[in-house]
Amino acid sequence: MGYLLIADDGTDPAAPARREAARPAHLESIHAAATRGILVMSGPRMPDDRTTRGSLQVFDADQAAMDAYMAAEPFAHQGVWQKVDLLPFRIAPMPWPPQPGRPGGPTGPRVAYAIIARDGTDPDAPARRTAIRPRHFERLGGEVAAGRLLLGGALLDAPEDTPGAAMIGSLVALNLPDEAAVRDWLDQEPYMTEGVWRDIRIERWRIGAQPYPPLPGAA
Repeated sequence: MGYLLIADDGTDPAAPARREAARPAHLESIHAAATRGILVMSGPRMPDDRTTRGSLQVFDADQAAMDAYMAAEPFAHQGVWQKVDLLPFRIAPMPWPPQPGRPGGPTGPRVAYAIIARDGTDPDAPARRTAIRPRHFERLGGEVAAGRLLLGGALLDAPEDTPGAAMIGSLVALNLPDEAAVRDWLDQEPYMTEGVWRDIRIERWRIGAQPYPPLPGAA
């Protein structure tokens, strides 16, 4: 079971100072969560190297662990995060490369591009996903092997252990140089060309180095 956390910082003039003041305690919090094995990737959403919009975090945790994390997270209770979306998420089991901070991975932060994609909501949307899914996974295997894909999985409409939980979107993290390259990548993606993904959000993501647990299926 997992979750994707998308948090937005405030946009008021004091927002950067709030983030900076709470940052040491936040880093302690995410280090502890990674050490416990519930946080598998985390970092700020940064459109450039100077500006921070918020945070993106991926968890392999149940609801109780998420509740405990949010209760202790300084960014959540010191006013840094003004809006938090917590989405059920299932990481695809693939031979993922090591995250920053893991043995064999980068020793420092890595900049990637996260695609947060929502499926259509029409009655045919689930059937479209099912029909295209084999082609999607065939492509993803080659992208992992080429080093372009760092993480991927399905967004769900309910926690994974809920009977009838359905896939309603995806998260993929790409090791590409810029947003133009990401859009070129999307032009070749079956979920895009065949109309599975209907709403796309691209975030430049600075993934911090932490003692993360291995991803499901990691090489």
